[in-house]
Amino acid sequence: MAAEQVLVIDDSPTITKVVQLVLTKAGYRVSTAADGEQGLAAVRANRPDLILLDFVMPRMNGYQFCRE
Repeated sequence: MAAEQVLVIDDSPTITKVVQLVLTKAGYRVSTAADGEQGLAAVRANRPDLILLDFVMPRMNGYQFCRE
């Protein structure tokens, strides 16, 4: 069985890197996006099993992302 895909959407490179490292070590496949717009493109291209989302981001915040 393939590992579950997690999408991490956060504008902080430090937080993104730490979360990615922890999840990868736990056996998950992890992709990242730096804002809501990139996150929407990633969701449409590759449907993740789980999305971890920051709510305070530039361009498109987490609330706007959820509405889309």
